[in-house]
Amino acid sequence: MNNYKNILVNTKSGVCSISLNKSKKLNALSSLALKEITKACNDVAKNKKIKIVVISSTSENFSAGADITEASKNKSFEDHWHENAGRTCIDSIINLPQLSICLIEGYCLGGGAVIASACDFRLANENSSIGYPEIELGMNLSWLGLPLAIEAVGLSEAKHMILSGKKFSAEEMFNKGFLNEVFKTNEKDTCLKKWVNKFKNMPGLQLKMIKKSANELAYAEAKATMHMEFDQFLLSRNN
Repeated sequence: MNNYKNILVNTKSGVCSISLNKSKKLNALSSLALKEITKACNDVAKNKKIKIVVISSTSENFSAGADITEASKNKSFEDHWHENAGRTCIDSIINLPQLSICLIEGYCLGGGAVIASACDFRLANENSSIGYPEIELGMNLSWLGLPLAIEAVGLSEAKHMILSGKKFSAEEMFNKGFLNEVFKTNEKDTCLKKWVNKFKNMPGLQLKMIKKSANELAYAEAKATMHMEFDQFLLSRNN
């Protein structure tokens, strides 16, 4: 059993829930948190009994994004370059053979939005606020965030979301195509159950094959060409 410090992992009836659990810091994504998500996803990927993975939060906010307060406290530029915990985390989510659902409430910003975009489906509370504020902080978007956003909403809308730094409402993000469904607060459990049940009993092997093929078509070129994005992120953060 893993004693995670930043997430809770629970598996029941073929569904694994990975919940961000650092509410006092708005679930800011530290290097440790990212490594824990990666570990959980890699473990789940090996479990053939799990059909659906739900990534959510134990609190009223999904995530405020990367924990920039930990930047370079005890690590050199080169250490961060070799580690790239964010990109590794996103890859572990994309590579899940099971279908993944991101359940969004409250703030879903920066790295939090990238995690959401790495999931197969995204459901959000009507009061959610979603966006990419990196540009306002003088930072480059990393972790495959750009190609994931383009894949989710198209090139023009992705540019608008990322270059504006704006926080968008759930309704706006649904209209852009980023969200699959928006739910009222008292309908969260009903909405999630509907999506889980929609896929839970479908042929598992066929779902995995189709998902893998779709992801390869969507992200193969991005994975090959986006190797410089983390370098740019670190350079922008140190300016």
